[in-house]
Amino acid sequence: MATDSRQERAARNQSLFREVNERIDSTATGLSPMFTEFMCECADDSCFEHVSLTSEEYSSVRKMGPVFFLVKPRHVYLDVERVVGGEGDRYEIVEKQEVAAQVAAELDPRS
Repeated sequence: MATDSRQERAARNQSLFREVNERIDSTATGLSPMFTEFMCECADDSCFEHVSLTSEEYSSVRKMGPVFFLVKPRHVYLDVERVVGGEGDRYEIVEKQEVAAQVAAELDPRS
């Protein structure tokens, strides 16, 4: 497992991208049922890749709770999270663990 500081750093980075995606979703909602480009919410602070989801798919990930994030396939950091789902080659859903989960929950814009 990662150190507490590594877990906290990862959760803070992912939470920042989650906030960006919340803004993207609020702009895209109601415009079209088509795909929207969301930011990958992985723990790599140099990643700026996009994940294509419908607004419904994005909402379903957010409804899972504050410790769940959407990432590009193979953008998983097993030292701070575990894969719990996804949609083939488009995205994976990860769940933060331990300290990372606590930090992610504290930084959740929906709570």
